[in-house]
Amino acid sequence: MVTVIYKETYFDASHRLLHYVGKCHRLHGHRWRVEAWISGTPDPKTGILIDFNCIRAVTDRFDHQVILNEEDPMVPCIRQFHDVVTTAGDPTSEALAEIITDLINEACIEGGSDARVVRVRVWEAATCYAEIEYADS
Repeated sequence: MVTVIYKETYFDASHRLLHYVGKCHRLHGHRWRVEAWISGTPDPKTGILIDFNCIRAVTDRFDHQVILNEEDPMVPCIRQFHDVVTTAGDPTSEALAEIITDLINEACIEGGSDARVVRVRVWEAATCYAEIEYADS
Protein backbone atom coordinates (compact mmCIF):
# COMPACT_ATOMS: atom_id res chain seq x y z
CA MET A 1 0.00 0.00 0.00
CA VAL A 2 1.31 3.45 -0.95
CA THR A 3 0.26 6.30 1.29
CA VAL A 4 0.64 10.05 0.86
CA ILE A 5 0.85 12.38 3.83
CA TYR A 6 0.79 16.16 3.92
CA LYS A 7 2.44 18.55 6.37
CA GLU A 8 2.34 22.34 6.51
CA THR A 9 4.95 24.24 8.51
CA TYR A 10 6.09 27.83 8.91
CA PHE A 11 9.37 29.53 9.66
CA ASP A 12 10.55 33.11 9.90
CA ALA A 13 13.81 33.98 8.16
CA SER A 14 15.54 36.72 6.25
CA HIS A 15 17.29 36.43 2.92
CA ARG A 16 18.48 38.48 0.01
CA LEU A 17 19.03 37.69 -3.64
CA LEU A 18 22.59 38.65 -4.49
CA HIS A 19 22.17 38.35 -8.26
CA TYR A 20 18.74 39.97 -8.53
CA VAL A 21 18.13 43.54 -9.62
CA GLY A 22 15.24 44.91 -7.57
CA LYS A 23 13.96 45.18 -4.00
CA CYS A 24 14.81 41.57 -3.16
CA HIS A 25 18.51 42.43 -3.49
CA ARG A 26 18.16 44.02 -0.05
CA LEU A 27 18.19 41.91 3.10
CA HIS A 28 14.56 41.35 4.13
CA GLY A 29 12.44 38.80 5.95
CA HIS A 30 9.45 36.59 5.33
CA ARG A 31 7.07 34.32 7.18
CA TRP A 32 7.79 31.29 4.97
CA ARG A 33 5.18 28.57 4.58
CA VAL A 34 6.20 25.08 3.52
CA GLU A 35 3.79 22.43 2.29
CA ALA A 36 5.16 18.93 1.73
CA TRP A 37 3.50 15.84 0.27
CA ILE A 38 5.34 12.61 1.04
CA SER A 39 4.61 9.20 -0.42
CA GLY A 40 5.68 5.71 0.55
CA THR A 41 4.82 2.56 2.39
CA PRO A 42 3.80 2.92 6.05
CA ASP A 43 5.72 0.93 8.62
CA PRO A 44 3.84 -2.37 9.02
CA LYS A 45 4.13 -2.28 12.82
CA THR A 46 3.22 1.36 13.53
CA GLY A 47 1.21 2.20 10.43
CA ILE A 48 3.17 5.46 10.19
CA LEU A 49 4.84 6.60 6.97
CA ILE A 50 7.03 9.24 8.62
CA ASP A 51 6.65 11.17 11.85
CA PHE A 52 5.23 14.63 11.08
CA ASN A 53 7.71 16.03 13.62
CA CYS A 54 10.53 14.90 11.33
CA ILE A 55 9.29 17.31 8.66
CA ARG A 56 8.94 20.07 11.24
CA ALA A 57 12.53 19.45 12.37
CA VAL A 58 13.75 20.05 8.82
CA THR A 59 12.02 23.40 8.47
CA ASP A 60 13.03 24.42 12.00
CA ARG A 61 16.63 24.52 10.74
CA PHE A 62 15.67 27.71 8.89
CA ASP A 63 13.60 29.35 11.62
CA HIS A 64 14.88 32.77 12.69
CA GLN A 65 17.93 32.42 10.46
CA VAL A 66 19.61 34.60 7.88
CA ILE A 67 19.76 32.70 4.57
CA LEU A 68 22.31 33.93 2.02
CA ASN A 69 24.10 32.86 -1.13
CA GLU A 70 27.43 31.35 -0.04
CA GLU A 71 29.16 33.93 -2.28
CA ASP A 72 27.40 36.88 -0.64
CA PRO A 73 29.91 39.35 0.87
CA MET A 74 27.49 39.85 3.78
CA VAL A 75 28.11 36.30 5.04
CA PRO A 76 31.37 36.98 6.94
CA CYS A 77 30.01 40.27 8.30
CA ILE A 78 26.82 38.77 9.68
CA ARG A 79 28.63 35.68 11.00
CA GLN A 80 30.39 37.96 13.46
CA PHE A 81 27.04 38.33 15.21
CA HIS A 82 24.68 35.58 14.03
CA ASP A 83 24.67 32.19 12.36
CA VAL A 84 24.11 32.24 8.60
CA VAL A 85 22.54 29.47 6.52
CA THR A 86 24.22 29.52 3.12
CA THR A 87 23.02 28.16 -0.18
CA ALA A 88 24.79 27.37 -3.44
CA GLY A 89 23.24 30.22 -5.37
CA ASP A 90 20.63 32.74 -4.36
CA PRO A 91 18.18 31.54 -1.67
CA THR A 92 15.06 31.83 -3.79
CA SER A 93 11.80 30.06 -3.02
CA GLU A 94 12.71 27.66 -5.82
CA ALA A 95 16.10 26.89 -4.27
CA LEU A 96 14.63 26.45 -0.78
CA ALA A 97 12.02 24.05 -2.16
CA GLU A 98 14.81 21.86 -3.54
CA ILE A 99 16.92 22.09 -0.37
CA ILE A 100 13.98 21.26 1.90
CA THR A 101 13.05 18.31 -0.33
CA ASP A 102 16.58 16.94 -0.10
CA LEU A 103 16.63 17.32 3.69
CA ILE A 104 13.26 15.59 4.14
CA ASN A 105 14.33 12.76 1.85
CA GLU A 106 17.58 12.35 3.82
CA ALA A 107 15.58 12.18 7.06
CA CYS A 108 13.34 9.49 5.55
CA ILE A 109 16.35 7.42 4.49
CA GLU A 110 18.00 7.84 7.90
CA GLY A 111 14.75 6.73 9.54
CA GLY A 112 14.66 3.57 7.42
CA SER A 113 11.59 4.62 5.45
CA ASP A 114 11.03 4.35 1.71
CA ALA A 115 9.06 7.62 1.92
CA ARG A 116 10.02 10.42 -0.47
CA VAL A 117 8.77 13.92 -1.19
CA VAL A 118 6.45 13.94 -4.19
CA ARG A 119 5.58 17.64 -4.05
CA VAL A 120 6.76 20.62 -2.07
CA ARG A 121 5.62 24.24 -2.04
CA VAL A 122 7.57 27.05 -0.46
CA TRP A 123 5.51 30.20 0.02
CA GLU A 124 7.48 33.43 0.29
CA ALA A 125 4.33 35.50 0.75
CA ALA A 126 0.58 34.91 0.84
CA THR A 127 0.34 35.35 -2.93
CA CYS A 128 3.43 33.59 -4.30
CA TYR A 129 5.13 30.23 -3.99
CA ALA A 130 7.51 27.90 -5.77
CA GLU A 131 6.44 24.31 -6.27
CA ILE A 132 8.39 21.27 -7.29
CA GLU A 133 6.59 18.07 -8.20
CA TYR A 134 8.51 14.83 -8.51
CA ALA A 135 6.62 12.65 -10.97
CA ASP A 136 8.91 9.63 -10.54
CA SER A 137 8.66 9.48 -6.76
